[in-house]
Amino acid sequence: MRIIIVGAGMVGKSLAEQLLAEGNDISIIENNSDLCREIEDKLDVMVVEGSGSNPRVMEAAGVATANILLAVTPEDEVNILACSIAALHNVPKRIARIRNRDYIHPPDWFTLEQQGVTQMIDPEMAVVDAINQFIMTPGVIEAASFENGRILLREFKVTGEMPIVGKSLMEIREMAQQHHILVMTIVRNDRAIIPAGDIIIEDGDEILALFLMDALDAFHKVVKLPLKRVKRLILSGDSLISFKLARSLEKHIDSITWICPDLDYGTWAANQLDSVEIMHGDCTEIELLKEIHIERAHFFIGAGKNTEHNILASLLAKSQGVRETIAISNQPAKSNRLFKSIGIDHVINPRLTTATSIMDLVHRGRLLTEVRIRDMDLEAIRISADANSKIVGRPLAVSWKKLAKKAIVGAVIREDTIMIPSGNTIIKAGDQVLVIARAHTVKAINNLFRER
Repeated sequence: MRIIIVGAGMVGKSLAEQLLAEGNDISIIENNSDLCREIEDKLDVMVVEGSGSNPRVMEAAGVATANILLAVTPEDEVNILACSIAALHNVPKRIARIRNRDYIHPPDWFTLEQQGVTQMIDPEMAVVDAINQFIMTPGVIEAASFENGRILLREFKVTGEMPIVGKSLMEIREMAQQHHILVMTIVRNDRAIIPAGDIIIEDGDEILALFLMDALDAFHKVVKLPLKRVKRLILSGDSLISFKLARSLEKHIDSITWICPDLDYGTWAANQLDSVEIMHGDCTEIELLKEIHIERAHFFIGAGKNTEHNILASLLAKSQGVRETIAISNQPAKSNRLFKSIGIDHVINPRLTTATSIMDLVHRGRLLTEVRIRDMDLEAIRISADANSKIVGRPLAVSWKKLAKKAIVGAVIREDTIMIPSGNTIIKAGDQVLVIARAHTVKAINNLFRER
């Protein structure tokens, strides 16, 4: 597949690396000559120096034969114009990174579709959605959603009080009644286990579970995580992310206090938000944290523009008794482990979150690569069943037998229906399947889904 990426920043580079690993033919357009040289040195892709808004540059990148255009520069107008040029060449899928609210919520007479954009990603809302996953289920280690929030993935640590301790996976399924909660991986003694139905859950296990959004209440009931509903939240920052997060949460959380270090921005935001208490101040000052009674808050979120400030404020909030912290970081992903090791509960990188959201739209190959299970040898892939493939027409208990304990089918997407499968589920041609597997089994899984 031929894919053009406009913009070689962290988002564009991350997309290029993932899509290249899947065997796609990649062209990158970038107007920064230093970034162009960096990409040429590191990746086996075509690099064209220039702007995606220039039709000759787009032509040189191969737009006439492209299957997908990903316009991910920081400039909305460049991204929109690149999609318009791609539309003139009948490129089927044209995805644009859009930040301006006037484009996201335009007047009735204007649509992005008219300009050539087939799908849009709002980077700040992608981060807000990622944060919301943790707020929906406080106390989890990892949280993500897919298929526009219809599939939820949660990783949590088992404690002795949980009713699932000492129960087999078959017994847990019965506890969930009509809702299907699929345990995809168990981390025990730093070893990842692809479980069978008779395995017994132990105190201290870390469990990766997959379920549908309408099973969220059942998940809470079965797992009994310590805290079910977030009532008080403290937000720090002066970014567009912090504003969009406050706006998305104000109707769902009883008490939100936003500490904004920028007086003018905070004043503007206060005129836009009805139910959020906004204070001018700096959350790296302990006296301020004591004044707002940070110890009574369920979450502290460091969502400012400066990574170091977010990390420091989150650590101070943790030291003063807040239950859970989330920090926005613009540092490379390898820094996340360091930040977590010093006490930050969750670290979210906006650019990588945006790239992951775009990969979800592209619907190609590894879908869950940002959901890391420590350093375990596990991959999460999304794959389609061909009409005559070996997987089609037989129950999973039969077709998946050789892959048992090496890989597990997490979800089956059939047109507009999503299923959490059982051994009796029969895969049909055209189904898209989410699988968590050991890396060495990926080739065998591809063969199972490929036409005979």
